[in-house]
Amino acid sequence: MRAGTTEAAGRTAGHREGAAGLTTHAPQATQAAVLPGSLDEAVAALAAMPAAVPVAGGTDLMAQVNAGQLRPAALVGLSRISEIRGWQYQDGHALLGAGLTHARIGRPDFAALIP
Repeated sequence: MRAGTTEAAGRTAGHREGAAGLTTHAPQATQAAVLPGSLDEAVAALAAMPAAVPVAGGTDLMAQVNAGQLRPAALVGLSRISEIRGWQYQDGHALLGAGLTHARIGRPDFAALIP
């Protein structure tokens, strides 16, 4: 079966036959992607494209896309925004930016920075 077609057997558009007759999901392509370099640019892009979905690492987003639960018309990538990758240790607490990666937090040099 070709992706994007419907068959009388009850299969829906966007699904296709995979190996051993298993039905696999064929996500539709996103129509637009923006990679802002600052938080202000990201906010402006999201305001200009209300249907856009912000994406950093994509773990949760791709799970929803692959499950057929989400079809973003546009994506606003957050990976180039340095303002959200920061962190600070203040008053006995580590404040971690939303864009700080697990890989960076797990590095020994990062752990040594926190008393």
